[in-house]
Amino acid sequence: MQNSLSFILQVATVSLTVIATRWIFSAKGAQLPRTRDGASLYGVKWQWRAFGFAGGAFAVVISVWSWHDLHRPEWSLIAFSVTLLILSLWLASGLVTTNQSGITKRGIWYSRSFQWKEITEIRLHKKQGGAIELRSGSLKLIIDCRFNAFQHLLNEIENRTLLQPVGPGGTSTQ
Repeated sequence: MQNSLSFILQVATVSLTVIATRWIFSAKGAQLPRTRDGASLYGVKWQWRAFGFAGGAFAVVISVWSWHDLHRPEWSLIAFSVTLLILSLWLASGLVTTNQSGITKRGIWYSRSFQWKEITEIRLHKKQGGAIELRSGSLKLIIDCRFNAFQHLLNEIENRTLLQPVGPGGTSTQ
């Protein structure tokens, strides 16, 4: 009886993982960005935010459980939980802003901006969910699939830079 219950729990865990993964990567999000003072704001899709905050909550629960159940801190478990919490917050946060002069991507611990005239190349990474890579000399800014209105953003970048995207190998995607 114990073996069959264990097997059922394993199957349920794998099934839930597959369902959650498909749900996250098929998230459509808003088709148009929010606008404020002439700037377009591309936020993280709500599904990615929910997943990130759930992961952060799970990390906090693991830390509290470790402290409460073991009556002493289990430092390796706490270190794992803190790492998971930081990754979860990164996953749930971010903002891409475009305006007349350029594009800015903000994350938890960094912000990078390019002026439209500085951008020398646009690359599309199909294997990374269609991530957009903007290059300005040796600097690059990567915008992944977590953001709303992704196709609208790509169209805006193409229109403002007058550049066509290329694939990761340097071949045109057109």
